[in-house]
Amino acid sequence: MFNRKFRYRRFLFLSLLGICLSCQLIQADYLAARPQYIIKFATVAPEGSTWVKHMRELDKDIRAKSGGRLGFRIYAGGIAGDELDVLKKIRIGQIHCAAFSGVGFGQILPMVRVLDLPFLFQNIEEIDLVHLELRPFFTNEFRKKGFEFLAWAEVGNVHLFSKKPISIVKDLSRLKVWTWSGDPISKETFATMGINPIPLAITDVTTALSTGMIDTVYAPPLGALALQWNISMNYMTALPLAHSTGAVLISSRPLQITRQYF
Repeated sequence: MFNRKFRYRRFLFLSLLGICLSCQLIQADYLAARPQYIIKFATVAPEGSTWVKHMRELDKDIRAKSGGRLGFRIYAGGIAGDELDVLKKIRIGQIHCAAFSGVGFGQILPMVRVLDLPFLFQNIEEIDLVHLELRPFFTNEFRKKGFEFLAWAEVGNVHLFSKKPISIVKDLSRLKVWTWSGDPISKETFATMGINPIPLAITDVTTALSTGMIDTVYAPPLGALALQWNISMNYMTALPLAHSTGAVLISSRPLQITRQYF
């Protein structure tokens, strides 16, 4: 009898212990999924891309170090809109943080677009040095505009991708070339080449390629792969047009972080 009671109590104890541990794990998972404070982050980079993977890792680190109190809600793949749409949402408090290319942060601080001028850099060493030296200056300038500069975002050299071969500049005049709507650098660059490009939001490019509205785009190779534009393309120019500079910015407004109640 004693052994049976002992075994029963032992079984009950172990069962309760297992339930408690399970509850703790469930609570931990719940807290990890629903942190007390949420930073809403947006990017046109798609889920599964290098940039979003880095943000997912950063999110895990922040949640772990804050004890589950702080985390990111990531809107990837342009679901929050084009960069210009995201900027509008940041200014009204719907989004707090974003990864921008020159098109986006150029709307905040036009002078930073100097980094996107065609044929400005000769190698990666020049790019790294300029970014390092100018970061304190741009950090201060972005702060004046109501944004905190968190980091440069590596995007890469920009090449032309097309369904048809491009050997000389004149070949572009026979193509339907896309330009990012709201990007004065690319518009002026193509105008100098004698080209009248078709302006579209970056979120509309895939559809425009499939319908034949455009047949030529510009992007870093990694960006073209991530956005799957390469599927529609047959050629890429060997000579890069420019280096695309990206940055992660967060609004410095007092209500930039949304508290979650549960």
